[in-house]
Amino acid sequence: MVPLPPAPKSNHKPTETTPNMLRLTTGSPDYSRPEYLIVIDGVNTHDLYDVLSAFSWADGVDGRIIMTAAIQLPEATCCRCGNGSPLAMDSTSQVFIGELTETGFVEACLHLRDDTLARMQRSNNEILSSPIVQDLLLYFCMFPRDHPVRRNPLIRRWLAEGLVFPQPETESFSQDVAAKNLESLITRNVIQPIQVRNYGNVKRCQTFGMMLNSISSKSKSQNFITMLCGSGQTTERSPAGKEIRRLSLHLNGAANGPLNLPKELSRLHTLAVFPDDANVARHQANLNYAKYKLLRVLDLKECADVKAEHVGKICDLLLLKYLSLGDSIDKVPRKIAKLKWLETLDMRRTQVVTLPIEVLQLPGLKHLLGKFQLAEGDCTQKKLERLMSKDSELQRLSGFVTDKSEGFAQLMSRMGKLRKVKIWCDSTADVTKLVHVLGATKKFIGGGLDMTRVDRSLSIDFQGCPTECSEQFMDSLKATGRLTSLKLRGKLTQLPQFRAKLNYIEELCLSRTNLSGDTILSSLSGLKMTLKYLKLVEDRLGHLVIKPEHFRSLKGLCLVGEQSLEGITIQDEAMPYLVSLHILCEALGDLPGIDITRMARLKEVALHSGVQDTIKDGWQAAAMNHPNRPNVLFIHHANSSPRDSPPCEATGDIVNRTKPVGRKFAASIMGGIFSRARPRS
Repeated sequence: MVPLPPAPKSNHKPTETTPNMLRLTTGSPDYSRPEYLIVIDGVNTHDLYDVLSAFSWADGVDGRIIMTAAIQLPEATCCRCGNGSPLAMDSTSQVFIGELTETGFVEACLHLRDDTLARMQRSNNEILSSPIVQDLLLYFCMFPRDHPVRRNPLIRRWLAEGLVFPQPETESFSQDVAAKNLESLITRNVIQPIQVRNYGNVKRCQTFGMMLNSISSKSKSQNFITMLCGSGQTTERSPAGKEIRRLSLHLNGAANGPLNLPKELSRLHTLAVFPDDANVARHQANLNYAKYKLLRVLDLKECADVKAEHVGKICDLLLLKYLSLGDSIDKVPRKIAKLKWLETLDMRRTQVVTLPIEVLQLPGLKHLLGKFQLAEGDCTQKKLERLMSKDSELQRLSGFVTDKSEGFAQLMSRMGKLRKVKIWCDSTADVTKLVHVLGATKKFIGGGLDMTRVDRSLSIDFQGCPTECSEQFMDSLKATGRLTSLKLRGKLTQLPQFRAKLNYIEELCLSRTNLSGDTILSSLSGLKMTLKYLKLVEDRLGHLVIKPEHFRSLKGLCLVGEQSLEGITIQDEAMPYLVSLHILCEALGDLPGIDITRMARLKEVALHSGVQDTIKDGWQAAAMNHPNRPNVLFIHHANSSPRDSPPCEATGDIVNRTKPVGRKFAASIMGGIFSRARPRS
């Protein structure tokens, strides 16, 4: 007997004169174990048991027996039994000997179906019956219906609420535990992904109607979240004797009168406001921050009427851990130094925020999100030295502007826990004053060698700055170290030759570099074995030929042409592991150099939603002819973000790729999740 791979599925349909082929498989396929194939021709029906009993399988060996018998079956039949362990031949043979009829096979398949569904249900219950997962799922009631929920801010809010804890036994960080739990909810179709970036990473998600109704009902019964819609009473009254811990205000167009807030909010931990376009500036007069002394999470990023005096009162909430403000605030008061427990300050809606140096002295600050510059007079040597004498907990600095001041760059040397950094090089930047910025960049890259368990991302936007500045930044990227993600935006004369010094880069995004496609590819030869995601955004990429030797590990490729994507060729056997291909150009024409039917692992193709219908039909037809039947997605506003946005952040909304579960299955899941729900205090 010769070891063989699993036999391919037969498309042969027997006729009256053709003997049927009966395939019997012992064990489940496991490609790490030896497997043998035995073919026996012309076996009589009454001899089947004796023939099967003649073979005994050793532990750790899978096998397949193919026998032809002179009986009539509907078609070639393949039956597989077992859970991966060798089966007793008596029981195996009796299954097939006793019921070699159409009815018998139907009953066997029904049994296998019921067993599979039962195992799926048990798996769901094991994961979803966890009290932690219950709380994380109920938290989605904070958001209005059909509201896209961003993954990373959601995880940071969970952490600020104390809903997720680290696992010392596995040395897992809290954010890793939260991300794993969110992924479990998504993979089980409890939470629906609505925007997926890179090669499968979920960026936004939401709950669909049936699931949202179910968890809203549970949230009400357990006093988890209180919602107020419009100007009327709360839709969920807390039971007698129960305090309101989480309040979500969903202000819609019908809310014309004053807000009717609950009177007792002294125990409030979380407050989030989600106004529509007609109500973005009408809620602050109703909020009394002085009464919310226990507040930990405050989300006001959707509100346009937050003033400086409101922020001053917010700075008195000493237990605050998560603060998100909208674009009406462009200056942070020094009083924010009182928020010793603050972990996240999110001000990404504002163009540029002036920040006092006291913010960087906050002992618990981990995520500083926005486009910041230090206040004038805060970059004195005395203040910087005092601040540099203390270690920082900051993990994400995204980001800061390099203008005439280099205070941020000097302070980066004390931020030893940084994972993600964004730098905007201002048009007024002087190349002679970039010494500290370039030094900080090199140190950040080099620090990655000591943080091998976490992803590290560097994003630099030098659009509009002098050419000498971009050249200096390119030189700093030659430093020895480790990065997992690099994003560059702005005109370049050339790219650095990425070699083994930076061979950890898995994600690379180049935007508006004014370089041709072939020039870019020639500079990336050192990343051909490590790069997993590549995004190129140009007006015209020009001639671009991707050959088999270019990217051996690439899983995701995104090409964005604002004017044209002509001249692109992907040769046969290039990018053998490619899963996701995005070709985004509204003026997309025929691309004879791309044949997706030769991309063996392809699962997803995305086009600009504005391409002609004939182009859409052609790509959909090609996908239908592909063995994997990849999804064909149409992305809206693929690159419509303003030019001063962070590099490579322009990803449009992708059509839903997950179907909502049915009513019965949703009820079944909810029963498993909350079958052991603990009572709320």
